[in-house]
Amino acid sequence: MKNRTSNNRGISLLWTLAVCALSSAGQAGPANSRNWADSVVSYTSQIQNYEGTLMGPSTEYWLLGPSDTDQNGNLYAFDWGIDQMTNAGWKAAAPAQEIVVQFDTALTDGAGDDLVIRLFCGPKAEASVYVSEDGSNWIQLDSIVGAAQQDLGTPGQLADVSYDFEGLGIRGVHYVKVYRETTGNGTGMFFDSFGTAVPEPATLLLLGAGAAACLRKRK
Repeated sequence: MKNRTSNNRGISLLWTLAVCALSSAGQAGPANSRNWADSVVSYTSQIQNYEGTLMGPSTEYWLLGPSDTDQNGNLYAFDWGIDQMTNAGWKAAAPAQEIVVQFDTALTDGAGDDLVIRLFCGPKAEASVYVSEDGSNWIQLDSIVGAAQQDLGTPGQLADVSYDFEGLGIRGVHYVKVYRETTGNGTGMFFDSFGTAVPEPATLLLLGAGAAACLRKRK
């Protein structure tokens, strides 16, 4: 579980085809050509953003679509006045918290990683991760565990946790659930996005080759 006039036009068309190939390669939503969580199915009473605002029907978008907390792209969420607190999770107290998100288009087992969760957390944080085809029968993946002096465990430092669906024996994942396992100081955990992984370099090369083939066929 684990990117002369006739010659210029030809080059431009090749790049266009390559970009189109990347944009349509097994992804559902238009945002960044990746399949992001489409809705929040359920969450417990103390799910909130880092500033302490409880999540409700009008703020469920915090967990949907592409990552948007890190506005300046340095993978650090606490640049006050620049970054957005469009994330949701739990602080030190409040045990037994969980979040369930849904994908309209299923996440499937492809080459490499199939699910990426972007988050930040404390060094003593831990959460169990589950996936499901139907929202009723769940398969547990590896846990998310914070670690002192590392990105995943340094408060505010965003990190991606990736999962490969190989060997799970599922047709497609429509639901992802995270469940809190620890409480106390240093156990907070806040989620920025749930989505598909970026295609591996080998996949990108294949897509580029496919675009070139399309160009030759067009000629």
